Amino acid sequence: MKFRQIYSTIVTGVFFTIMKSAFACSSCGSSATSPLVLNPDENLKMYFGIAQNFNYMDYGVKKISETKQIPNHKISSRRILTLGIGYRTTKNSFVTLTGSFVRNQGDVNPTNVNEGFEHKYLVADPILAGRYNLMDMSLASTYRPQIQLALSYKPSLAKNMVDDDPVAVKTVGNGFHQVTGGLDFWFGMPFIQFGFAQFVTYSFDRHPDNAGRTCCGMLSSTTTQIKRTRDLQYTTVLTVGHSFKESKISVQGGAILDYIGKEVVTNKNNTTGVETSWTRNAAQSNSLFANVKYKPTFEDTFRLSYTMGGAYNGDLGYFTNANQTTFDTLSLSYERTFF
Repeated sequence: MKFRQIYSTIVTGVFFTIMKSAFACSSCGSSATSPLVLNPDENLKMYFGIAQNFNYMDYGVKKISETKQIPNHKISSRRILTLGIGYRTTKNSFVTLTGSFVRNQGDVNPTNVNEGFEHKYLVADPILAGRYNLMDMSLASTYRPQIQLALSYKPSLAKNMVDDDPVAVKTVGNGFHQVTGGLDFWFGMPFIQFGFAQFVTYSFDRHPDNAGRTCCGMLSSTTTQIKRTRDLQYTTVLTVGHSFKESKISVQGGAILDYIGKEVVTNKNNTTGVETSWTRNAAQSNSLFANVKYKPTFEDTFRLSYTMGGAYNGDLGYFTNANQTTFDTLSLSYERTFF
């Protein structure tokens, strides 16, 4: 099962950058996936965000077509508190560190929803992030974009269904150490601003060595899951927006296309030592998002965001939602710039 938080989708890295123009907008091409960025005149910034995930839906559960959508009964909602800090390292780069605390809610007994709900409090994987500015926008050229190079690292520290517990409400995170890199383009000078970003995520092999568990945390008295290998993940973000400068408000909307490569699971028989493998099919997740930002002062920024997971259902060929879990997200954040 895929646990992609809206900050799902969070895009992170080690060297992040921005431009010095008055029209600069850091990470706007990937605004839906970047919770904390530093603008050109900001050197130290704190981030505080609250998000609510709901409407969990499964695509491709056991014995059902991988493109068939049904309600998820393992988890009904997730509330996320995210804290972050960003620091400018050079004129053209900054780094950020974010961490999240999670409260999951799910059925006590997924097979009998009348037994009520249970809650579990967890810590999610932290994210180290940054960007480096490759090109600035220019007043002399309306369609010259801001281009940023992004790199990120997410260690696997959170509890996940494979390594710890087969109950979704007691887990968060996908269990992989991951590195993400990519490019972010933002055309912020036209009246209708637009941008796009392309990221690639590499997942390091993991070795659960969890005797007594096989696929998806299921119990087994004879088998140990010893290795999981995941192919590359590709995330595309498309954004359009407009800035109402006199009102100090900007609005943005767009789409997130997330393709997660197939995953190979290797199990070993505890008695014979024989290893067998099976493959989890690739997953495709499509989301739509909308952001409203309000910056009443230089120091303060508020953002309201909504993301619809599993959006635009139907047979879209390669882009059809498949083999994963989606959810909608409503989030509110506050950022404080210190200098």
